[in-house]
Amino acid sequence: MTDQALEGTPTAVRSSSEGKRGHALAALAFLSPYLLLFFLFMLLPTAAAVAISFMRWDILGTPEWNGLDNYRQIFADPLFLTAIKNTFYFVFLTAIPMVVLGLALAMLLDQRLKGTAFVRTVVFLPYVVMVSTVGILWGWLFDKGTGLVNHYLTIIGVEPIAWLKDPDWSMPALAITTIWWTVNTNMIIFLAALQDIPEELHDAATVDGAGSWQRFVHITLPLLQPAAALVTALTIINGWRVFGQAYVMTQGGPEASTFVIVQYIYLTAFQNFEMGPAAAAGVVLLLVTLLFSLVQLKMMKAI
Repeated sequence: MTDQALEGTPTAVRSSSEGKRGHALAALAFLSPYLLLFFLFMLLPTAAAVAISFMRWDILGTPEWNGLDNYRQIFADPLFLTAIKNTFYFVFLTAIPMVVLGLALAMLLDQRLKGTAFVRTVVFLPYVVMVSTVGILWGWLFDKGTGLVNHYLTIIGVEPIAWLKDPDWSMPALAITTIWWTVNTNMIIFLAALQDIPEELHDAATVDGAGSWQRFVHITLPLLQPAAALVTALTIINGWRVFGQAYVMTQGGPEASTFVIVQYIYLTAFQNFEMGPAAAAGVVLLLVTLLFSLVQLKMMKAI
């Protein structure tokens, strides 16, 4: 019997099915540590937070069901509404620059020039710095009297700005700090995507007479769409979760101009010991980030 005939026999079909099952079990075995940690530290806490958001609980006592009262409480709290507005403003200030600068840096560092590997390392270094260090460093740089930012502004004829003391400038200062600190992660994603684009496509377009801008618009950008969707979604999610740099640099001030949602959750849960409203605020944050991410991915036709 020929090999083609044997392939259709029950034994061959059973062997193929067992092979697929074996591959699936092997994949599950490799994924099981991650899936276990994801369940214990992501899904389970999220489910607990959703349940607590419908309860009255001060950590020490017994949780009591109170329905939607926690949600009514936070939406009647002007501080929570201020936190939503401030966080949205922060996302607005950081999202587009983070994506555009990340792509620009990736395009620059994708060039085959001497010393590019060293420059990539230097550009990525800020990401490994702790948020407390970043906050202290940029708090000094933005100081009105002795900071380097105002020093250089004065050189070009601009009056010194009270970056962290002026409600109009405090959030832009946080945005600048965050962009410097985290834009390199977007750069890495874009750089990996750029290096996956076949060089033959650019060579063929060059032979056909396409210039650098035409190659970028008609080849690079379309092929970067999945990476751009991922980068934009991650940037928006991380923007809504901002906390560390705001807490270190301004503590939510001045005049609550940098008071963000995560800081509201922290204040409500661990200073006022109102776990129900804090969990409700966390659920609202989760829903907002999901909504923004889904809308953005849909607009970019990634889903």
